[in-house]
Formats: sequence, C-alpha cells, structure tokens
Amino acid sequence: MSIYPMLLHAGACLWYVFFWNNFLANGKDQKESDWDPRYRDIHEMGTRFLTNWNLFMQTLFFSGCLFHDLMKILNGPNWFQLGSKFQTLLSLCYSSILLPTGIFVCATFWVMYAYDREIIYPKIVDSYIPYWQNHGMHTTILPLILAELFTTRHKFPSITASMVIFLGFGVCYAVVFLGTYVEKGRWVYPLFGLLSLPISLAIMAVLFIILMSFLFVGIFIQNMYWGKEEKKRYRKAVKKSS
Repeated sequence: MSIYPMLLHAGACLWYVFFWNNFLANGKDQKESDWDPRYRDIHEMGTRFLTNWNLFMQTLFFSGCLFHDLMKILNGPNWFQLGSKFQTLLSLCYSSILLPTGIFVCATFWVMYAYDREIIYPKIVDSYIPYWQNHGMHTTILPLILAELFTTRHKFPSITASMVIFLGFGVCYAVVFLGTYVEKGRWVYPLFGLLSLPISLAIMAVLFIILMSFLFVGIFIQNMYWGKEEKKRYRKAVKKSS
C-alpha cells in the first residue's frame, strides 16, 4: 500500500476538522438580528448551497477513505468482503458525484466571482466569513479532489452506472433547489432573481449540462493517467520475465 493516499486522506480529514470548527463559529459573536440582511439570507440558505453539499460530501468521503486505509493497515476482518464493498462504494461516490461537483463548484464560483462577485458572494460576507474560509469552500476542494484522482486508483463504474448515480444526485438537488423557490418565493442563488423564470430555467439546464460534462472529464483523466500507469507496469513485468 502506497503511503501517499493515506497522507492525503489524513491531511484532508485534519483540514476539514479545522475548517468546520471555525466555519460553524462564524457570526456567533453577534446577535442574528444584528447581521447584515444579505449575510442573513446567505446563512439561511446555507444547507441548500451546492458548495456546502460538496463540502459535506468531501468531509464524509475523506473520512471514509482514512477509515478504509486503517482497515487495510490493521488487516481488519473482511466479513462478507465488507472492505472491498466499502472501497467500491467510495469509488462510486467519488467518480459519479464528488469529482464532477468539486470541479464544477470551483470553476463556476470563481468565474462568476471574477465577473461580478455581488451576484454570488457579496463583499459584505467578508465581514462574517474570513477570506481563507472562502478559499476553503471554493478553492481547496479542487486540489484535494484531484490529488485523490492521481494518488488512488479508483474503480470507476460503467458510464451507464455513473450516469444513473449522477442523475439521482442531480434530481435530489433539483428538488431542494426548486422546492426552496416554491417554499420561500426566492432562489437559493440571488443571480436567478435578477432574471425571468424562463431564462432562469434555461440557465439552470445549461449549468446542469456543464456539471454533467465534468463527469466525463473525470473519466477521461482517470483513463489517461492510470492507463499509462498500467502500461508502465506491463512493460516492467515483461522485462522481468524476459
């Protein structure tokens, strides 16, 4: 077993313990009634942002990976092949949900932030959420999830299976996203409130297609990188045998 995946998993878990401990304490030194209305709106929608869904899933994923590493190191019992089944579950979640959403959240946030940060992350939020936490939510997620791709060879499922899992996740988030609009009369992301309903729905469809495209980007990178590794191993095996 390579040491690099375990170092990544341990480091990611320590990072998320540190991050969540600080992130959940934001605004606690003030009364909620004293918060700026824009931050209050963002705080209210906290559990409905795709960013926070991604953060929570990454935390669970890296915790699961570290637990699986410890299982292998300690040679724990593998009743009913639980170890291999757990690894398969981690790989399914990683390839079908975590990798595409991690790339999507980082890319779309910083593109819109560069265009006009007020439509996605108003400047007033910096008074409540430190800048390093902003990067923790929208920047650090990408190198962590890509490092996982290059240090651990996950068993990617078939494209059909990946699409089914991905679409299931997409439907779950769409229900929450659209349900929020029906329940509260406003969008999770204020950007859509500036547009008509048909245009908003059209943009959502485009963003969903972009998100889905990152699923195939992950599969492509996986095949390119680990395909080369397989060729190297094969050549070494041939040399040894000859």
